[in-house]
Amino acid sequence: MENKLQNNEKIIFLLDMDAFYAGCHIAENNTLADKNLVVSSPNRRAIILTASYNSRKYGIKAGMPLYKAKEICKDLCVVDTNFQLYINYSEKVFDYIYTNFSKKIEVASIDECYIDVTNIWKKYGTVKKLAELIIKKIKLDLNLSCSIGISTNKFLAKMAVDFNKPSGVTILLKKDIQKMLWPLNIKKMFMIGEATEKLLNLYNITTIKDLALHDKNKLISLIGKRGDTLWNWANGVSSDNVSWDNNDLKSIGNEMTLNYTTNNPKELENLIFELSVKVSDRAKKRYLLGWTVSIVLRYLNDELKENFNLKDRKKHISKQEKLLEPTNEVEDIFTTSKKCFYDLWKGESILLVGVRLTQLVSSINHYKQKEIINWGYKLKEVSENLNKDLLYRLKNKYGKSVIFTGVNYEKINNKNRSQSKYIKKDDVHLSNDQVIKKWKNNSK
Repeated sequence: MENKLQNNEKIIFLLDMDAFYAGCHIAENNTLADKNLVVSSPNRRAIILTASYNSRKYGIKAGMPLYKAKEICKDLCVVDTNFQLYINYSEKVFDYIYTNFSKKIEVASIDECYIDVTNIWKKYGTVKKLAELIIKKIKLDLNLSCSIGISTNKFLAKMAVDFNKPSGVTILLKKDIQKMLWPLNIKKMFMIGEATEKLLNLYNITTIKDLALHDKNKLISLIGKRGDTLWNWANGVSSDNVSWDNNDLKSIGNEMTLNYTTNNPKELENLIFELSVKVSDRAKKRYLLGWTVSIVLRYLNDELKENFNLKDRKKHISKQEKLLEPTNEVEDIFTTSKKCFYDLWKGESILLVGVRLTQLVSSINHYKQKEIINWGYKLKEVSENLNKDLLYRLKNKYGKSVIFTGVNYEKINNKNRSQSKYIKKDDVHLSNDQVIKKWKNNSK
């Protein structure tokens, strides 16, 4: 590969964790390694989130209903979802790469990241040797399996990684796309979902080659501006910019799928409150505020009640509202999300509720300098040797999360950066057992 690079071409890795959620549970409990493991929530509508490679041999895969997987594999081992565990391991992996290999890292999702190795690969001999070393070290030190796709831009690296999983390395250069990329079914292409696939199929675009050779302007008229991007990708043209700045956290959310549908407004308000508390707590722990609060609902579309395909009958709706000031307070989040809920809700029986805080900013940087009028001081005039009495009174007046010494400010700012640098969208899907217990207790 090294001899085939053109001037100014970069070398980009896409590191993708193998069966990541299942892998995290195995890393915690190695006795699960040889089992037919799947990760799923415990409710009766549960679907498979991740299937280990052992269980995939039976045809079990993500998105399959849990009951169906149990019919296929009688000794299926089911573990409950633990999103905090996945976040912890995700940050361990990205920190490991950042600390030991390259600081030019851009997180694409909880289990994959781009790495720019242009300036470091030579000390490892070859590009492939570096990739193999990263895979080996992550397995050895974190007990997790990953694969790496290699190219000169991000899209081709992303497409390359799926050719040789698990624990594999694949190189895909622009000169190779006609042989390796074009024969693939269009649904295998990154960012092509089911709806886009069906639309493209109507115009006889069934492979990536068909897309690459299709008239670009007609493609844009068919699927909008995204058509330009997809056409370029299919022809091997993509960004090679791996940006650390893209790792900033974009949202914090909690959602919950109910064990049963409900249209009881009191139950739904209780649920929205519980979710608001979770979002508020997690935002405060990260010293983050959000400018926008949103609600997400899923319900069964009764107009399609004769349709026995549950997936087709489920309908998602959402609404958001911009605040006058950013917040992480539970009262603000609950009040706004409840308002959005009642703006949306028309009495349908609800399957899922989600609350999300977006347009995030650092609470530390947002708070304005406050004058200390009562004691005859101004913050800018106070030295680093602030006496304990003054700090005590300041924190009493403005709150512990607002007043910091310079040293503590740096510590907390660095902690906030560390906690949010890898996870763009910190959304957690909860079990509703805790809320159900509260409802039962409140009704006694």
